[in-house]
Amino acid sequence: MAAATHAPAPQTTPAPTSGTGALRSLLPVLGAHRVTVLRTCLAALVDQAALVALVTLAAHTVGTAVIEHRAPSAATVGVLIGLVLLRALATWREMDLSHDLAYRVLAELRVRVFDGLARSAPARIAGRRSGDLASTALGDVEALEFFYAHAIAQLLASGLVFAAAATLLGILGPWLLLAVVPVALLLLWSPLLEARGRAERGARTRAALADLSAESTEAVDGLRELL
Repeated sequence: MAAATHAPAPQTTPAPTSGTGALRSLLPVLGAHRVTVLRTCLAALVDQAALVALVTLAAHTVGTAVIEHRAPSAATVGVLIGLVLLRALATWREMDLSHDLAYRVLAELRVRVFDGLARSAPARIAGRRSGDLASTALGDVEALEFFYAHAIAQLLASGLVFAAAATLLGILGPWLLLAVVPVALLLLWSPLLEARGRAERGARTRAALADLSAESTEAVDGLRELL
């Protein structure tokens, strides 16, 4: 009687996480730092608002001087100087708070990485050494510094400032929005243009850098046997 044979179960690969889902997964860790996030967003909002006010007042001052041949008043010059100082201070404060937030979050993520590796296996996980996995995971954690330090507060502040400016333009003259909204939509759409191609090129670049790093490490380690 022939023995029954069982076909091996087909291997399934996990579906790739979408870009939006990946971004959402980076936000819950900020829950423990709500106060710092709020302070960072307020500093970024002041920075963006000061920049808009400075550019607007400077353009008005130059236009008045050219068209009406009238020099700016001392009050206007004082306001311009005050806006420059305010933006410089707000920029410094926003960078200080955003990097403080980013490094606090990265420290928490590093602890989570080591805790996860400690709970999984003592030496090897899925055929790989835990040290290799820790090195890869920590490298990915370090890559998140740009997102937490240079993206969250800046994007939120830019959106609020644009919404306020668009509302003001709509009140002053709805036709002015025709010159602003298309440019804003183009800026929003430009990161999505050729996104898949950029992601593939980025993956190839990261793979090439990983191969180069491995070759360099093995070459340095091999010098011990030659010397």
